Amino acid sequence: MATKMGLPSVEIAPRPFGLEEYHWLIEHGFFRDGERVELIQGALHLMSPKSPRHAACQSMLLSQLFPIARDRARIRAQAPITLPEHDSEPEADLALVASREGEYFDRHPYPPDVYLVVEIADASLEYDRQVKVPLYAAAGITEYWLANLQDDKIEAYRGPTSPAQGTSFYRQRLTLSPQDTITPTRFADCILPVVDLLPLSATNCE
Repeated sequence: MATKMGLPSVEIAPRPFGLEEYHWLIEHGFFRDGERVELIQGALHLMSPKSPRHAACQSMLLSQLFPIARDRARIRAQAPITLPEHDSEPEADLALVASREGEYFDRHPYPPDVYLVVEIADASLEYDRQVKVPLYAAAGITEYWLANLQDDKIEAYRGPTSPAQGTSFYRQRLTLSPQDTITPTRFADCILPVVDLLPLSATNCE
């Protein structure tokens, strides 16, 4: 196919990065201070700045999840989770992970270490649904919550499934409103009011 100047057009495929290469870039200061980047399926993704509601939601979730963790788990905020089989290292907004000797000084948590991942979505809602849901399902993350700030809902995904063909998915998806409650699967004794997890929009505060 020729361009208007008569020269052939060339499609250049982006170069994928493996986890070792990504870690090398981090260790050698490739990214600017404060630059928020995550590796998703071999591609580098710039993360959006946090809006005030995003930051408020993270604070609310932290205050509710800290008592759950206690001596049963560790809570991590905006910290990487390594998905070795998928060349991915997402930096989830929050995650509850298994306690471990050394406290992950030598590596980030792997999927078997993860009890719950929480992503907070406003402008990134469709990206988190279309990219993060199948990615976490394929990695075997047992439970994924999406704090949907657009609709004032918590979407809870459970039961990861990876078919022989096609996209990985979760067998169960719950959509919970502020009047509902939610219980992390791993911590059945903890019942959390959704209203305590979300900074409600002006419409739902009336």
